[in-house]
Amino acid sequence: MTLKEQRIEQMKDRIAKSKKACGISRQLGPLAVIFFGIVLVLSPVMGFSVGFFGIGVITVLLAIVWAYSKSRDATQLKKEISNYEWELYSLDKDLGVGYITIK
Repeated sequence: MTLKEQRIEQMKDRIAKSKKACGISRQLGPLAVIFFGIVLVLSPVMGFSVGFFGIGVITVLLAIVWAYSKSRDATQLKKEISNYEWELYSLDKDLGVGYITIK
């Protein structure tokens, strides 16, 4: 196996790992925390202590920051995948093999 072919295999592996990491990055956790925070915000209406309102607001704000962070990470992963695919295409073009399928 030549050096370029090894490099192509490395790029394929990086793309597969990045796509797997991107698939894992879901927004379910922050949404559940936001829902919990909203329940805490509405708890004074249900007759519980007013202190729950403040905790609920803080929980919602932290969940929003968490969701933004996860979104930013997912965007970064997508950029990495795009860069890896472009590099793979360039290696493929230099090697003259043809179209390389990505896992």
